Amino acid sequence: MARNLNPRTHLIMRKAGNGSGLPKEKSRMRLVRKEPIFFFLLVAYALLVAYNAKFLNPALVEWDTVAIIASFLIINTGLLISGGIDAAAYAMLGRIKSFRKLALASIALTVIVSMFITNDASLIVLVPLTMSIGRISGSDVRGTVVLQAIGANVGSMLTPFGNPQNIIMFRHYGLSALQFILGMLPIFLISILVLAAFAFLISRTGRAGKLSTKPLSNKALLAVSILLFVADVVGFLGNYSIWFFMAMSFAAIAAMIVLRPKGSKVTAALFRIDVFLILTFVLIFLVINSAATLLPRLHTSNGVLMFLYALAASQLISNVPATVLLQKSSIFAPLSWGVNVGGNGTVIASLANFIAIRQGGGISPIRFMKLSLLYTAIVALFAIVLIAL
Repeated sequence: MARNLNPRTHLIMRKAGNGSGLPKEKSRMRLVRKEPIFFFLLVAYALLVAYNAKFLNPALVEWDTVAIIASFLIINTGLLISGGIDAAAYAMLGRIKSFRKLALASIALTVIVSMFITNDASLIVLVPLTMSIGRISGSDVRGTVVLQAIGANVGSMLTPFGNPQNIIMFRHYGLSALQFILGMLPIFLISILVLAAFAFLISRTGRAGKLSTKPLSNKALLAVSILLFVADVVGFLGNYSIWFFMAMSFAAIAAMIVLRPKGSKVTAALFRIDVFLILTFVLIFLVINSAATLLPRLHTSNGVLMFLYALAASQLISNVPATVLLQKSSIFAPLSWGVNVGGNGTVIASLANFIAIRQGGGISPIRFMKLSLLYTAIVALFAIVLIAL
């Protein structure tokens, strides 16, 4: 019967995915290639559940953290659509002309901000700014984004509230803020010096150009998005409930729908929200919190051994579950140094790493880990010497 159909009918059938079904298969393969980490985690979780059905448990997901990340991501989407981030990038390019200075400024800003609003949240805000600078200046900034991820992990290690694992250890060991900072200061100084050397050696030389015309912005959407972002930061620092962040997410979605540019479709705004990134975080928690129960607990008074175990565990199950796994059988410094240095390295060592890869314009996990693992190895060597002294 297909032979009697005219060419237009064949075209309609092909677009609809009829006939051989190849268009649907190609579409599925494109989705798998676009979201490789999501599908890798999905398969890993399926294997864990097949091994033990108790892992089929939504309580393994840290829903508060997912709600906070989702809220920041959705509000940041409003900032992107409004053109506000492009305007900020344009302003930076007007003040800083050198590629190297731009890279160093971006990394330094990430280090400072991550001390106060955590490594994850700082990257959600600052990586799009770096990408916008690259787009406007016509330069490849993916190497800078990798160093921003490292910078976020470095900056967050210094303060008790810089990242989740520090909050856990700060409460568990009953330290004062000053005691915590002094305990982290030696490894922080080493980490920042090695990061500065990496940034100087890797960043491009030469002058950065910029567009001749200033990017346009939707002032109404920009103003509302900024207000929502400030409210989100206040809620985050104030340890507000999950319902607050859900409300902020819905408010941001409503703002994008109501204040979107005239003539644009609602779906054009909503499809900019990275839903797969949010779903991937859910899978990350399911996988790493399930896998953490399978690792043996280490009981040792050897500081170097504990540091190495914390470092290695962070590469496999992320640094927050590694902290929970080891905090009852370790002294403060080796554990805190291990999980904070260990936040660099593999993609899953820290949630900040995954955010950087996802928002960094198609950075491959291999490219990320080549630089991040080298950095981790160098800092770890210095840390081992200090602990052994």
